[in-house]
Amino acid sequence: MNDNSTIGRRGVVLGALGAGSLTALGLARAPQAGAVTTARLDSVVSAYLRSRGGTVGVALWDNRSGRQYSYNSFQNETLSTIKVLILCTVLRVSREQNRPLTANQRYLIGRMMDFSDNAATDTLFAQVGLANVQRVARLFGLTYTVVRGGGAAGTANWWGYSTTIPWDWLKLATFLVNGHPAITSAERTYVRSWMSHVTASQVWGVVTPSFAPMVNAEVKNGWGPRTGGYRLNSIGHIKGYGRDYQAVMLSRSPNGFNYGRDTLNGLSSIIFRELATPLA
Repeated sequence: MNDNSTIGRRGVVLGALGAGSLTALGLARAPQAGAVTTARLDSVVSAYLRSRGGTVGVALWDNRSGRQYSYNSFQNETLSTIKVLILCTVLRVSREQNRPLTANQRYLIGRMMDFSDNAATDTLFAQVGLANVQRVARLFGLTYTVVRGGGAAGTANWWGYSTTIPWDWLKLATFLVNGHPAITSAERTYVRSWMSHVTASQVWGVVTPSFAPMVNAEVKNGWGPRTGGYRLNSIGHIKGYGRDYQAVMLSRSPNGFNYGRDTLNGLSSIIFRELATPLA
């Protein structure tokens, strides 16, 4: 599957999570009264994105109703959003080897997650190895995610040029919140703690500065220039002010970083507004 392949609008079905995960994520719950419909969300999301340039794919999971929404699921380079998966791998390998994280690893994790430091990520990735990151991706069931690694930044095999689709990253975000056998509760809490206090300049996308002070916001973004449009991606969890959902946005902005960031922030504000009531 190449970088420009399209999975198709609403092309990834709910069943991709697997039967065991459906129970763990509470999908049996019925929609609540006053819920916003996916048709309503489709209408406002598509209307907004038609007014903007570029390509955007969205996926979200509402923990209140156990319902999901997907729009334009296409494959994109992950850029720094894959650092969430790399951190999950570091924690799992440490547990499997029955050793705690070293002081240096904790420092590197802080650099990687808080400031999106690529050099720190290079070191952590080399410590666990490509095969382990790929293995953990398989354990999470990230079917459409292709993990790369081992090359220098900007080369074809760089970890930042791994590829994924919104639905796969939504699964990862939802498993971090609601649990999965591949990761312990303590490990989930550790990953989310880093996502909850990234440096202020990197709070955008699924969590915008406009509503971030109102909620518990967990986010990891990735961005970088590529042929066909600047890549801007965002993965996170929003809880508070009556909301509780995971969201993922992958995008390509031919008009550059600032325009693409504004597009995602505008879309995130729309979703936050609409999800004042549970998704049906």
